[in-house]
Amino acid sequence: MGNKLKETILAGGNGLGTFFSAGDMSMMECLGYTGLDFVIIDCEHGPFDTMDQMDMIRAAESVGLTPIVRIADVSHKEIQRALDAGAQGLVVPCLRTMDEIKKMVDLAKYPPLGNRGFIKGRGAGFGNMDWASGSVAEFMANSNDRVLLLPQCETVECLDIIEDVAKVDGVDGIFIGPFDLSISLGIPGDFESPMFVEALDRIVNAFKAEGKMVFAYVNTPEEAIDRFAKGYDGVTVNLNFNVMVSAYKSLVRAIRK
Repeated sequence: MGNKLKETILAGGNGLGTFFSAGDMSMMECLGYTGLDFVIIDCEHGPFDTMDQMDMIRAAESVGLTPIVRIADVSHKEIQRALDAGAQGLVVPCLRTMDEIKKMVDLAKYPPLGNRGFIKGRGAGFGNMDWASGSVAEFMANSNDRVLLLPQCETVECLDIIEDVAKVDGVDGIFIGPFDLSISLGIPGDFESPMFVEALDRIVNAFKAEGKMVFAYVNTPEEAIDRFAKGYDGVTVNLNFNVMVSAYKSLVRAIRK
């Protein structure tokens, strides 16, 4: 398969990651020595262009992190460049309709699931990786299996159709964006609201009923532990620049107190 995060989850484990929203290859390499399982390279809010994205994927691979990319939107350019560069998963934001969900699958998966443009590019070792060295049909099947396709539930419109989203072939799981979802629900940042808790339960139940994965963003270790206890398969804890600033603040306070 070649996707360590997916293999871990299918074996009964879970994945711990973070968002990579600022930094260079050296910072990415540093994250590989922390015990994290994966990173989400943020090309929605982050500053990365195509070459930057590819370099961050390379750096993650070099230290054993599974590289996932959050793209900016459902478009051929966004999806094709990330997968060709070697992204082993996509988080796709701002979804509201089944047409967008189906377009996402069509662009990200090879036949028979979709119609992704064919190439044995950098992400496949230019056709030289073991999983990519077979026939065209074998390559397409292996690529489809390898890539985690995770629509992001962060709108009321996506929540309203979540059971249908979970049933779509080619959708491997869901990624819950709590901040934008709470804003869309009209309760910005109120994560204790019964309405928000009910929304989370509905999303989890829909995807678990289909045997698919559930990922979410969390702010704290305590939230991560709670999500894992509730059966989530993966969480991303905070953003790399937030964690760095917090660590240095703690260091400076300890020195200057």
